[in-house]
Amino acid sequence: MVSLHPDTVVMADPPDEAIAQKRPPKTRLDRLLSRPESGVVIAAALAYLFFAFAAPHFFSDRVTSNILLSSATLGIIAVGAATLMIAGQFDLSVGSVYGLSAAVVVLGVNAGMPGWLVLPAILVFGMLVGAINGYLVTWLGIHSLIITLGSLMFYRGVLLAMTEGFPIRLKVPDTFLSALDFTWIGIPGPFFWFLGLVVIFAFLLTSTRFGGWLYATGGLPEAARNMGVPVERVQVAAFAIASMLACLAGYISVARFSSVDALRGQGFELEVILAVVVGGASLSGGYGSIVGAGLGVLIIGMIQQGLLLIGISVYWYQAGIGLFLIIAAVINQRVRVRTTQ
Repeated sequence: MVSLHPDTVVMADPPDEAIAQKRPPKTRLDRLLSRPESGVVIAAALAYLFFAFAAPHFFSDRVTSNILLSSATLGIIAVGAATLMIAGQFDLSVGSVYGLSAAVVVLGVNAGMPGWLVLPAILVFGMLVGAINGYLVTWLGIHSLIITLGSLMFYRGVLLAMTEGFPIRLKVPDTFLSALDFTWIGIPGPFFWFLGLVVIFAFLLTSTRFGGWLYATGGLPEAARNMGVPVERVQVAAFAIASMLACLAGYISVARFSSVDALRGQGFELEVILAVVVGGASLSGGYGSIVGAGLGVLIIGMIQQGLLLIGISVYWYQAGIGLFLIIAAVINQRVRVRTTQ
């Protein structure tokens, strides 16, 4: 309260309101950049333009098909990983779960189970695996880094034991699995699974109560809990979704390759985290976008194909991915700083 005259008393503006009045209004560009996927759109455009000029035949149908195909499997896993990361957790075991699920599918079909029956079974298996990780993290209070790193090693070891270090193949082609390996107007079938999941989960996170719970849980868990959000159950559900989609990716990989080896999915967990972070998600939770994660996966696919077309050795791929992660993280950070000022 500020006194201007013995008989005149007025209320002073609250500090926050005074600051807001002095702050310039946000432009349309600021509003666009405030979206989580804004940084990755810029990065995707830059990557596309670079390889369009530097890589020969980058516009060919074959290269486009290869980019979409290589992005599909990683993208399916990234959708689940983004959902979990928004909820404030992450899972390092998705690559091992992906490889193990593919082995279970091959062994199940070889044992006489029809492919259409193996699909729901492997999805339930993935949900159970994720739920176990989630319960260990939430109810026992153990950090997800420790639990999922242990799961990574355990499931990779199980896969090694099942394959004994050698590839295992389908003995007889399965009709249902074979039907999933198709190409329509130059687009490989697995990419449609990826695209469909991006649409479904983008709607789930932006237009449903569960999506609001995910963002609240990852952003301010204590405040969310005080408002009645079942924080622990939401995180367990997110763990289950992440592992379930990793198993779905493993199932689709069997449809594509008709085999699995002990190294299937090794290193995927790092590429998935890269795609989700490049897509605008925060490692601390509460911020991110499914569409952004999908674009992050496509960027990785462009880098894979672009480096090969340029003639750079595949041994430099990991170095290129690491460099791009740093650049994308800087872009995302600058965008978030700009929009919060």
